[in-house]
Amino acid sequence: DVQHLLSEARKAEAALQEEEAFQRYRQVLQLEPANLAALCKSSELASKLGHRLKNQEEQLNRYELAMQYAKKAIQLYPNSADANFVMSVALGRMALVRSGGEMIGMVKEIKKYAENVVRLNPADFRGYHVLGKWNYEISGLGAFKRTAVRILYGAFPEASFQLAARNYETSMKLNPQFNLNYLELAKVYLKLDQQERAVKLLETLRHLPYKVSDDARVRAE
Repeated sequence: DVQHLLSEARKAEAALQEEEAFQRYRQVLQLEPANLAALCKSSELASKLGHRLKNQEEQLNRYELAMQYAKKAIQLYPNSADANFVMSVALGRMALVRSGGEMIGMVKEIKKYAENVVRLNPADFRGYHVLGKWNYEISGLGAFKRTAVRILYGAFPEASFQLAARNYETSMKLNPQFNLNYLELAKVYLKLDQQERAVKLLETLRHLPYKVSDDARVRAE
């Protein structure tokens, strides 16, 4: 039944068996298509698993699945922080494989949904992490893409490495065990010529326990 499948999915995820967890959550949706937890987890895991694939077509298929689940979650539960978070992630992944105006349009949407997460649940570290990433990526755009963004927005959006640092720092305070925050904030500190702070973060990261499958990749990087 649904509760059994959800329990199995959570166990698989906790054991870092994310492909199995993904399939279990999808089974839940076959029985209960409007289940919020299953919609959000299916989207989140599709984004995560797709990012690891080498084949671009297979990667795109996973990202499209992530978008489908996120769109349904937002449609049914617009005031859910989880639904807004998975939409921001799915858009971010799709933006990586899109170009031109389509990619730039997604940039605007990512920020909107991440801000919704923070508004709906100020204690959710994930929203601040996405906003940190958004500020970092926008601030690092080359001249051509900056012009394209400016045309779409009418003006270049407020974005800076300082804002990226502030958002990552908030995310880290809310969840000190999230490995990726340390790596991404260290990158920002390097952009701000704060090398000692970056090194200190990376030294701390070396001693954190693994919480999700991506933590091994984060540690290696």
